[in-house]
Amino acid sequence: MTRSRKSDAVYDVVIVGAGPAGSAAATFLALVGARVALVDGARFPRPKPCAGWVSAKAVREFRFVKDACRKVKAAAFKRMVFHSPDLSATAEFSSRSVAGYLVRREAFDAELVRAARGAGAETILGTKAVAVEPGEREAAAVLADGRRVAGRILIGADGAHSTVARTAGLRDRWANEHLVVCLEKRVPLTARQRKARFGDGAIHVAPMFGQAMGYAWAFPGADYVNVGVGVRAGEAPHLAALYGAWVAGLREKGLLPAEAETERPEGGAVPAGAALEFENQIGKRLLLIGDAGGFAAAASGEGIYPAIRSAALAARCVLAALQADRGKKKGSTCQDELLAFRRLWREQLAAHLQMPNVNVAFLLPLVYTNRKIADRFARAFLFGENL
Repeated sequence: MTRSRKSDAVYDVVIVGAGPAGSAAATFLALVGARVALVDGARFPRPKPCAGWVSAKAVREFRFVKDACRKVKAAAFKRMVFHSPDLSATAEFSSRSVAGYLVRREAFDAELVRAARGAGAETILGTKAVAVEPGEREAAAVLADGRRVAGRILIGADGAHSTVARTAGLRDRWANEHLVVCLEKRVPLTARQRKARFGDGAIHVAPMFGQAMGYAWAFPGADYVNVGVGVRAGEAPHLAALYGAWVAGLREKGLLPAEAETERPEGGAVPAGAALEFENQIGKRLLLIGDAGGFAAAASGEGIYPAIRSAALAARCVLAALQADRGKKKGSTCQDELLAFRRLWREQLAAHLQMPNVNVAFLLPLVYTNRKIADRFARAFLFGENL
């Protein structure tokens, strides 16, 4: 299924990273006739530690995301249960419409790659990009096997620890204050266990669990529940203990079967809200999107919707840049059009990414006593709305 090229032929766009951001960008661009190469070191489906939450906004706005959710039998949910930091109190939010979907990322991401390929993108999978070479007339990805894949423009969509960002000189690493680190485990559930513990599929969230800056979660998929904890990187030394305490709390509340195997959780990192403080998503003939550009919601860490939205905005700029490159936009250059990405995403995505403009620690106790405040917190968490 993977088509690769050994020549140095120049594509219109080379995209490094075939997760949701990269596959979405490839789909948007290939559908309008751009010659696209989508590069990733993995072959799909591939393992991907993640809570697997897909925002309802992504499904509403992008048909191929809706199709992917249908094909992987995503579990929809309409309810959300808040747990207080010490697990002594709860509050519930209910939505008339679907509030979100839960997926196994390995299956979901593979469907997005298929969508990109179906749109006409060429995939080069199984060999990692180890460097990029931005230039005056093209930008290239250098692969581990020595191949050089060049495009008029290159998009970095290769995750929180982006090789593109580092080797292009845009960023070495995310600062601790920009990074959320997580431990999570997918626990199998029978249909009976899922129904008994989560009813119609309510998700469970404990904001500031254990007084840490972050939250704990239990997200029930179709035949599993993903349990985990995420905290700001500065609190990483406490993460294992918090994970253990959350698992114990879930068992005590009957949300986890007694026999559930929760040992050896997997780790991950999310640049939650980092784009808002990071000005280097744009290099010479190069853009960063998704986690590589810091596009994840600060309040929830949810990254799939911001990844795909950033890809859509980047695709607009890239198409205009290709036109400018061919002399079809008088008075504009390729780089001028790429620089418009900063304005576009700040206009259309910044509000979704930012933290609520209130003192969350002060208001949080009211979530468990005031229904209106609980609903506002839920909408901020689920949909990126401001409090």
